[in-house]
Amino acid sequence: MIAAVRSTHIGVVIALLMALACACAARAVRRAPRSLSAARRQMFGTTPGGSGDLPVARRSVELPAGVLGVIDRHFGGGLRTIDMTPADVATRVMVAAATVGLSVLAAVAGLLALGLLPPSPIWIGGPLLATVIAGWTMVVDTRSKIARRRRDLRQASNDFVQLVAVGLTTDQSVEEAIRFALDVGAGPTFDVVRRSVLAAPQRGIPVWEAIGSVGSAYDIGELCEFASSVERQGLQGVSIASTVATLAASMRAKALDQLERDADRANANLAGPTVGFVVTTIVFLAYPLALRISEAFGG
Repeated sequence: MIAAVRSTHIGVVIALLMALACACAARAVRRAPRSLSAARRQMFGTTPGGSGDLPVARRSVELPAGVLGVIDRHFGGGLRTIDMTPADVATRVMVAAATVGLSVLAAVAGLLALGLLPPSPIWIGGPLLATVIAGWTMVVDTRSKIARRRRDLRQASNDFVQLVAVGLTTDQSVEEAIRFALDVGAGPTFDVVRRSVLAAPQRGIPVWEAIGSVGSAYDIGELCEFASSVERQGLQGVSIASTVATLAASMRAKALDQLERDADRANANLAGPTVGFVVTTIVFLAYPLALRISEAFGG
């Protein structure tokens, strides 16, 4: 009787988790609204021109409600750097948590059915713990991707400014130096800067606005400062060769300082394994000697 009740409880838990997994999958594959008005109703709950319209300035700073709002506040603008949205993060977390939780629950239920595990309510904690760990792993993975992407973007911006500074030292104009930097620079992250700057004429905006938009979008203050210098040159005709050279030297110094800190952090992370290896080696080599000494004194 007790075994039947426990089997019923396990079946109910499995059914609930399966329903949650189906809901997450349906949420992940749901189609986008077919029109701008439908998208606006989904986001704000009103139609354009309705009485419930919010001012444009207020709408631009409001965050989504609920879980998506928490995710947006937690990651800030970092999700834009990896081309993800709060809904994408929530979907990844829920799918990973449901998949791992269901897998562990099925494994525990199978072991219980085969009699390899003694019946106990403590086994319910295993799937719950696995679910939490899987969801948290997705959050940590997203945070690490944002950190890597920001580091790569900062390095690409550093390369761009360095190349422009090199171009200006060869008596090129600012436009020619920027074109030279875009032609020489390489790498998937550098393409972010290249695409934005090359698309500026087609969009009808000055090149410094395109550079500044990249700096603002990815929180790179040096790129915004460089865009301001290019704007002064374009509007006032002043020479910015020395300013760009100073900015390039400052960015180069920051990059070198970051490399030194990364190297120190790597050395610190190796300190523990190194000490453990040395202690283990000493014990391994000293054990036979200690054994023989003890046998000699014991004999």
